[in-house]
Amino acid sequence: MPEWLVVARREFIERVRTVWFVVVTVLGPLLMVGMLVVPAWLAVTTEERVIIQVVDRSGRNLFPSLSATARLLDAKWDLQSVSPQADEAMLLRRIRDEKINGYLVIPEGVLTSGSAIYRGDNATNFRVSVLLTQALNGAALQARAVDAGIPSASVANLLQPVVKVIARHDTGRGETTSGEASFLVGVVVFFLLYMAILFYAVNVMRSVLLEKTSRVVEIVVSAIKPRSLMLGKVMGVGCVGLLQLAIWGSIALLLVSFRAQILGLFGITGSSVTMPPLDAADVVVILAYFALGYFFYAAMYAAVGAMVNSDQEAQQLQTPLMLLLIMPALCIQLVANAPRGGVAQALTQIPFTSPMLMPMRYLLGGATWLEIAVSLAILLVSNAAAVIIAGRIYRVGILLYGKRPSLREVARWLRH
Repeated sequence: MPEWLVVARREFIERVRTVWFVVVTVLGPLLMVGMLVVPAWLAVTTEERVIIQVVDRSGRNLFPSLSATARLLDAKWDLQSVSPQADEAMLLRRIRDEKINGYLVIPEGVLTSGSAIYRGDNATNFRVSVLLTQALNGAALQARAVDAGIPSASVANLLQPVVKVIARHDTGRGETTSGEASFLVGVVVFFLLYMAILFYAVNVMRSVLLEKTSRVVEIVVSAIKPRSLMLGKVMGVGCVGLLQLAIWGSIALLLVSFRAQILGLFGITGSSVTMPPLDAADVVVILAYFALGYFFYAAMYAAVGAMVNSDQEAQQLQTPLMLLLIMPALCIQLVANAPRGGVAQALTQIPFTSPMLMPMRYLLGGATWLEIAVSLAILLVSNAAAVIIAGRIYRVGILLYGKRPSLREVARWLRH
């Protein structure tokens, strides 16, 4: 058996046989079931009641048309009219005492160039501000129509919503799903890969650092080459993550396939949201990008572990790698907004970002098989380069104690 395979086997068995591996592997499917059942259960069993008081100082009595327009927009609010002379300090006390959620002040001259101000504990809810704006604009249109001699009943009839746009995610291959659901699945897959790659790569660094600080590595490298030791650690820990993700991916595939039946077990009839289809090819793509992304980052984390002498130094030196891992998280919306756009194509070919962003883009229907093949080829070449570079740093740094090497010393290790 090759040296690196002996180390990989030992690292794999040591981690798989632990209680925590079993616990975390079991908790993953339970969390998936919770994510499937709990939102659906909350949607059918809870109904938010929002109390908003309206201070109409416009002098045009906009409250009746405001309430009517809000009902047309299906805003589930309890709108209450209060005196135009109402003290705002008193209204703020009502918000603080949780008697109301907020209040809307409609100032004088709002029909010309004014703006209304809403204060409330739910002002961070984007839907509240959008619906209030639409409702107040509807009321303002009716008031202007009356000024122009147009019957308010006619305006109210024109404001009736007769068309509803339903966004269906379709890539032209005959599979249509809810746009929100497709985005949600893509984001969940992204963060699953992000956390798995980060967790297992850092695990490699800590394993290397532990053996270095305990001087165990001095005995080990007397019987095995440092490069084989590093490769075995990366392979062994990576296979643990691959096994765990394979289990989670298979269970996720079953949960999506039998979603209606699982919801039925909890007495939930389901929802109108169409979940995007998942098949074995999707799971294979996700696992392939996890494996290559993990090996790419784990090799660099192993080199970091070999260069430092303590956890404090490791935290400082891994900052550049953390910044590289944070970059894909900042670009999620860029890929989701235009999966077939030029920015998404570039981000999913760069080896630092493609392991997390390409599976998401693929699930959104924005990547062709040719683009996936090119991306995987770039990742393979990048992995080879990362292993060579990390191996040269590892073989010297693993036996270096007392001080952290300078950049000039690291460059010298790479040349020789």
